[in-house]
Amino acid sequence: MALRKVVIRTAVPLAALLLLLLAAGCVAPAAAPADSGDGDMMEMKSELVVAVAQEMTSLEATLAAAETNCNGCLNVVETLVTRNFSTGEIIPLLATEWERLDDRTIQFQLREGVTFHDGSPMNAEAVATSINYMWEAELVNTLTGFIGGTLSAEAVDEYSVNVSAADPDPILLEKMYFVAISSAKQIQEEPETYSTKLVGTGPYMLDEWNRGESIIYVANPDWWGHDNPDEAGGKVSFDRLVWRFLPEDTVRAAAAQAGEVHIAQFVTPDQCNAALSDESLRCASVASVETMFARMGNQKLFEDIRVREALNLAIDKELIVETLLGGAATITGQIVNETATGHHPDLQPYPYDPDRARGLLEDAAADGVDVGQEFTLASRQGLHAGHVEVIQAIGGMLNDVGFNATVSVMPPDTFNPQFSHNWSELEGQPNWVAVHLHGNEILDLWFSYVNYFTCGGVVSLYCNAEVDALWEEARTLSGDARDMKLKEAAQVAYDDFAYGLIAHLDLAYLISEDLNWNVKLDHRLQAKEMSPK
Repeated sequence: MALRKVVIRTAVPLAALLLLLLAAGCVAPAAAPADSGDGDMMEMKSELVVAVAQEMTSLEATLAAAETNCNGCLNVVETLVTRNFSTGEIIPLLATEWERLDDRTIQFQLREGVTFHDGSPMNAEAVATSINYMWEAELVNTLTGFIGGTLSAEAVDEYSVNVSAADPDPILLEKMYFVAISSAKQIQEEPETYSTKLVGTGPYMLDEWNRGESIIYVANPDWWGHDNPDEAGGKVSFDRLVWRFLPEDTVRAAAAQAGEVHIAQFVTPDQCNAALSDESLRCASVASVETMFARMGNQKLFEDIRVREALNLAIDKELIVETLLGGAATITGQIVNETATGHHPDLQPYPYDPDRARGLLEDAAADGVDVGQEFTLASRQGLHAGHVEVIQAIGGMLNDVGFNATVSVMPPDTFNPQFSHNWSELEGQPNWVAVHLHGNEILDLWFSYVNYFTCGGVVSLYCNAEVDALWEEARTLSGDARDMKLKEAAQVAYDDFAYGLIAHLDLAYLISEDLNWNVKLDHRLQAKEMSPK
């Protein structure tokens, strides 16, 4: 059966409905069944429509692992391994098994008979070409800094490939969760299309990217998972996927209420509560690995520890969580939650103490720090439900204690290049503090540190030799020794007020009652895990 098309309700406010119709369009009727003779795969014919908060800026396979960077792209490309978020275990996907050869290299045995959407074979040479290209090419976004260090791959035989880190790496296997495999044929013959034409092995193929509006995927009749749904982690239940780009959470919620979409990504608790009276919708609010935090980007202002501490003390995190986020978050004193190796149970959230924050700024000013200098407090559009209200509130709190912040919410194609810097690149840059979400799907604090807390981190605005030394010690450790060393590094960064730490977020969705979907901890929108009721 196809997902039913819900009639638009007059309860939707007229202004929201007009905006919705302009921005989202209408759900197309279910596609007619294709005549493929492929039995089980073709029993269910329908279209799944999802309202997402952000549009991708590129279709590079390097972006696929992060849902906010490449919406729905893991429906197209796949990884060698994935994670069971119920158990935390790394499990096979394109690789069927693996063996660690030494402290730098893992040999993967690949699934046989898999083809890319362009008809080329997925074998060891193709996988090696795909992985090596990610680190060799001049890409918009490279994984080199994102997961820390350089990876390389070498075919051993037709279906055996060695993947190596440049240095000893005890979490190399976990990192492979982020490395999506795309077509070697495309890389070799049409490299100019790498950022606009995603070609993978997944259950869906890229059909059309309508910039500013939507991206459309269609079912892959040759997907290896049709015959192996348990090993593939799901099955194809839809002919066509439509991901609509609706950055305003009110519009996404209205789209779900109007029956225009089957999933509205990242809605507010109030929007969830409103759905309780709607028999056609349900709300799913699920814990995530996402942490909201603030990076302090101006060395001249924030090199003084008193200023960094003042920023943390000025933010009323409890008010933000309980009022603006409707309780769907947990205030925090660290960038990872308890699922991650290196989580420190003794690091409590910094208290809300505006009076002390004012005093710290006054002391810093007395010593010549220009605490009144203007800076931009920025966030990326569609960051999470209610994020505009949250960043406006943070701006007000900072200014109330003596800072001079101007709030700016930017689209991703403006925000990403402007606010993705290492501290060493900020010479002469405008002052700014950026509010981010950071997801630690690797479940290891090292992954967060390599990006945000080390002197050489790809987007680190913090440089502390003591933290760097501890991180370097932890990098090659495993087990309890790794956990303890990462906790030690976390304590030093905490005492130094490295960043503004706010809350671990729950993420909520409005979901059609006609759709089966259990949201996982990683919050990936993978249609193979969804089906019509």
